[in-house]
Amino acid sequence: MSYFRYIDNGEGPTKLFIGGVHGDEGQHVIPLIKLLDREDFSPGQIYIYNFDRTPYISTIHKEFYQSEQGKKILDLIDYYKPDFYTELHSYNIRHFKKLTSMDRLDSQGIPPLIDCGQYVLCSSVSPLIRRKHFTKANICQTLEFPTFRGVDLKLSDDELYEKYEFNYDASVDEYMSFLRLITLSKDRDDFEKRVLKDYKKQADLALKYVKIIYGLDFPRY
Repeated sequence: MSYFRYIDNGEGPTKLFIGGVHGDEGQHVIPLIKLLDREDFSPGQIYIYNFDRTPYISTIHKEFYQSEQGKKILDLIDYYKPDFYTELHSYNIRHFKKLTSMDRLDSQGIPPLIDCGQYVLCSSVSPLIRRKHFTKANICQTLEFPTFRGVDLKLSDDELYEKYEFNYDASVDEYMSFLRLITLSKDRDDFEKRVLKDYKKQADLALKYVKIIYGLDFPRY
């Protein structure tokens, strides 16, 4: 499950992708990471890490960045100083409504994740690191892929579709579609054009949420 890949695509932005941020997420995102080919990336320097299982601590809590795993990720960010920083997460599909509810803002002080379709979720990264470790020019994104745990693991594909209207291949396509917006973008302007073309509704929500958290002078991504 531990995985590292470096792609030298010449002159261009530095992009850092982190999978397996916490818990057992690495095993769920590694198959998606491996779908990416060199041609899926813009010119630039690309670094992809996927970590083994670690204790689960939420990235919205400062304790995560005090943990061994959190410090390792911060070291990578500070070392590479990426223009694009992307966290590749997975989540239990049973928590979809909770993660996308505005109640999250009241209960945890952070905006809800944004539904990109097919249970794929996106957001910026933790506010605990967005200001401190990145500039306004940087693109920071979190992508969440739906997975199953507990009793749902015992359900067949047909039963999962009946319960959630979930289709694995469709979710993979949606996840990779958004991920390739990031991998192919040459700079912030290019990324914004791609997002506004394909995910206008989600971009508008991102702007709404960033105003709540950061004010008017901070970018939505």
